[in-house]
Amino acid sequence: MIEGKFIQTNQIQTHYWEMGSGEPLILLHGGGAGADGWGNWEKSLELYAEKGFRTIAIDAVGFGQSDKPSPEEFKYDHDARVDQLLSLISALELEKASVVGNSMGGLTSLGAAIKDPDKIDKIILMGTGKPKKESNGMKALINYKIDYDAMHNIVSHLTNPNFEVDSELVNYRLKLTKQHGALESYGAIMQGILAYEFEQEHLKNIKHKTLLVHGTLDNMVPLQRSYELLDTLPNAWLYVMPHCGHWAMMEYPEEFVRVTSDFLRNH
Repeated sequence: MIEGKFIQTNQIQTHYWEMGSGEPLILLHGGGAGADGWGNWEKSLELYAEKGFRTIAIDAVGFGQSDKPSPEEFKYDHDARVDQLLSLISALELEKASVVGNSMGGLTSLGAAIKDPDKIDKIILMGTGKPKKESNGMKALINYKIDYDAMHNIVSHLTNPNFEVDSELVNYRLKLTKQHGALESYGAIMQGILAYEFEQEHLKNIKHKTLLVHGTLDNMVPLQRSYELLDTLPNAWLYVMPHCGHWAMMEYPEEFVRVTSDFLRNH
């Protein structure tokens, strides 16, 4: 059974979805409008649980059912999400956990490995790196207004051209953006994502075994970003998926979980 739970992480009440038992694995969603742990990781939760992982998909601060404090009182930056993740690991009384991060979630994973390396085991990054601001996909994210067609446009840009966009998923994400404070939080989050850059020396110091996964048709973060990370991270592997956009875990869930589970178990 997939369970939705709440836990206090520093000053933020964090909502997360959990399924399975075994080695802890935390899934971190991206920063698009309407993102959350369930909408982004529903299929992966079950597949990872079947492979013997205690799988935890969190709603980042400002998303899903986690707290959405006013941007006037809370700084929605990279450090806030890193602190939320590290606090979650402590609150769940985990010695350490492996992490799977998509896009913004990947940046959070790297940040946590830099700030408190002992709490992070292995790292999987999917579509992670500096976004291409001028792409149609990023424009759809930046200019989002609460509207079905606008949300459908976002999902279309996050996936490959042959992916069948599910209206149920569009409506689910649309509903989340209608929550009190969600759109205000989202605006602040997007500003922070576009402005943030890692210092290369910090990345070079990450010793964790890391698997980079990237789709050749990613319209948000160019494939080149993973090659750059491959050159920078000292213990990194790269798996490139053809005919795949920014959402490998949703476009090809079985392949994504099979490849990443093998990495977690055997590397």
